[in-house]
Amino acid sequence: MTGIKKRLEALGHGVFYLFLLVGGQGGAYLLLFPVVLVYVSTSRAIHRRLGSYIRHRFPGAGGVTRFFHVFRLLLSFARVLVDRGWLGLKKGARLTGDFDNSELLLAELRRGRGLVLLTAHVGNWQTALAHIDLLGIRVNSLMHYAEDEVAKHFFDLKDGGPSFNIIRNDGFMGGMVEATAALSRGEVVTIMADRYAGGPGVEVDFLGEKARFPAAAYGLAGATGAPVAVLLAAKTGRRNYCLHVWDLIEVKRERGGGYGQFAPAAARFARAVEAYLREYPWQWYNFFDFWNPAVDRGRAGKGVRKYGKA
Repeated sequence: MTGIKKRLEALGHGVFYLFLLVGGQGGAYLLLFPVVLVYVSTSRAIHRRLGSYIRHRFPGAGGVTRFFHVFRLLLSFARVLVDRGWLGLKKGARLTGDFDNSELLLAELRRGRGLVLLTAHVGNWQTALAHIDLLGIRVNSLMHYAEDEVAKHFFDLKDGGPSFNIIRNDGFMGGMVEATAALSRGEVVTIMADRYAGGPGVEVDFLGEKARFPAAAYGLAGATGAPVAVLLAAKTGRRNYCLHVWDLIEVKRERGGGYGQFAPAAARFARAVEAYLREYPWQWYNFFDFWNPAVDRGRAGKGVRKYGKA
């Protein structure tokens, strides 16, 4: 059954990519509205998946308002997936926009310490990957990556592959050895820092309640002396985006202090994401109960990759 399900999923993606090639980005957007509306109207599962975030971000919202928020959020995510396919399939396709505060990153890179660039599952995050070469230095992305996944990254669909180096987080030592070497060469290492799926983690306040965040990135920065920057991408129009540096963090590491010492750095990252969500409340794409420590994070991670990989 697993093989049949995967073939059917591949067929569905193939039909979508064909429609995207024929109708373009705008045509795919028109298709999304009725599809998402029907799905949100008939599926209880998507309301369960997004309910935790809706309650935390929009406390006190009634039933009709919650429905509206779920619809807006899912439609936003669907458009991001369209953009991802469009960027990969259409030759010359490119989003345009602003890279706010990029001079802060360039100034840090000139110091030669490397840079740990934290991103999150918000906005059109793959835009950051598509345009990160604007920094003019080698970029490495520490990420989950499987070539045989049905849902493709934009760089899987285009000729030439990605403009950055992929460090697999399921490799030796979780990719940390390769990431450390990259930072020692003064390069950039990007890491998704909002989704805890096991390993080192710390609990910090996030949208009014304790939530667990991964801590390995701060351990990497503390060990190498590299600064940490929080860079989040937002979709601001049909073909427009904004990359903004929300915080710069110096991580101090004390020998034998354990990962708990990185809670202040993780708390600053959480506050940056909160500030982002105040401005872009419907661009949050963690489809599980983010605040519930009883959630099977491994299962949640698989579920999220089904909707869109990191």
